[in-house]
Amino acid sequence: MTKKAKKTPTPAEQEPGKAEDLPAAEDGTEPEVLEETADQEGEEAPDYRALYEEAREKALRRHAEFENYRKRTQREYGVVRAQTKASTIEEFLTVYDHFGMALSHSGEDPSVLREGMEMIFAEFRRTFETLGVEELDTLGQPFDPAVPEALAQEASADVPEGHVLRQWKAGFRMGDKLLRPATVVVSAGPEAAGETDGEEREDQ
Repeated sequence: MTKKAKKTPTPAEQEPGKAEDLPAAEDGTEPEVLEETADQEGEEAPDYRALYEEAREKALRRHAEFENYRKRTQREYGVVRAQTKASTIEEFLTVYDHFGMALSHSGEDPSVLREGMEMIFAEFRRTFETLGVEELDTLGQPFDPAVPEALAQEASADVPEGHVLRQWKAGFRMGDKLLRPATVVVSAGPEAAGETDGEEREDQ
């Protein structure tokens, strides 16, 4: 009677976790045993809805805080602006008073009107100085395109060429800021002799 050959169990039929029941690899190394992962059926999935609501609430709160900050900054800026305007107007009230006095006495004596205008002009200068406004002195100075604005050129035997001959409007500066450039006429230097002779011949 012949004996039946013992059947070698397949890896699927072997019990998991037993390396001795697994056939050895061809290079002689032991087969890798895969550990069973722990059952995580007891853990709850994250509540994504709650996380979304929490993030949304934080975003709305930050937006509300920013809006409050913006409105508060606007109010503060408005207060500062109103105070600046008021303090500036206060500086010119004395000038207004001098104008009124000069006009009220203008019919009595012409010299009184001139004296009043001189007082007003002096008060203007004082007010500008108080506010930090500087009047630019360009008359007779070399022409600088960055400061005055030239309207024209005229010949002059007294003022060198390229210098300010006459000023139509004064320029003003406050600190480093140019409030208004001066409007000037620039000297072209003495007239050429040929131009003078030609003009005389035309007159004859």
